[in-house]
Amino acid sequence: MKTTYKLLCVLSATVLLSACQSTAQDNAQQASKHEATSAQADNPFIISQPKKSTSKYPEFVHSGDILPIREITSLEGKTISLQQVGKKKLVILFASWCSDSNRLLKALNNSPLLADDTIEVIAIAREENKATVKAWQQAHNIKTPLAVDIDRAIYKKFASGGIPRIITVAENNQIIEMNLAEGNEQLSQIVW
Repeated sequence: MKTTYKLLCVLSATVLLSACQSTAQDNAQQASKHEATSAQADNPFIISQPKKSTSKYPEFVHSGDILPIREITSLEGKTISLQQVGKKKLVILFASWCSDSNRLLKALNNSPLLADDTIEVIAIAREENKATVKAWQQAHNIKTPLAVDIDRAIYKKFASGGIPRIITVAENNQIIEMNLAEGNEQLSQIVW
C-alpha cells in the first residue's frame, strides 16, 4: 500500500513539473510573438506574413501567387479575362447544390460588389454543366456572372476540396487571399 502511495506521489509530481515546464515554454513563445508583433507595429518596413491556412483541405495557391487561370467563358458565352492588370478580381468557386454556396451568391446579389466596375466578378460552378447552372441561376435570380468547370480542371488548381471558396485578387493579378466560406457572414471573408 505504501509503495502504491509513493508511486502515485512520484507520478503526480512528474505530471505537475512537466505541466509547469510546458507552461513556461508556452509563455516564452507568447512573449516572443508579442515582441515580434510590437516590433512590426513600430517598424513600417517589416512586411507581415500571410496568415497560415486553417482549411481542412489541402490548398494549392497562397497569398502572393499569380491567379492560375487566365480567362474563362461565362454561361452567356462572354470571355472574361482574369489577367487584366489594373482591375481587382473576385473569383468564387461554388456548386449549385451546396447550401453555403447558395447563401453566398444570394448575399452577393444584394451587395454593392456587383456594381463596382473596378472589380471583375466571376463564380465558377464545380462539376456541373451549363444547363443545370443556368436553370439554377434563373430559379434563384442570381446576378453574378457564372461559368462552369465541368471536369474540375479549374478547381484542382486551387484546392482539393471544400466549397464555396472566395478568392480575392489584386490589380496585379496576385492572390490576396483564398477563404473557405462556409457558414454565415460569408461576405466578411472578402479581403482586399
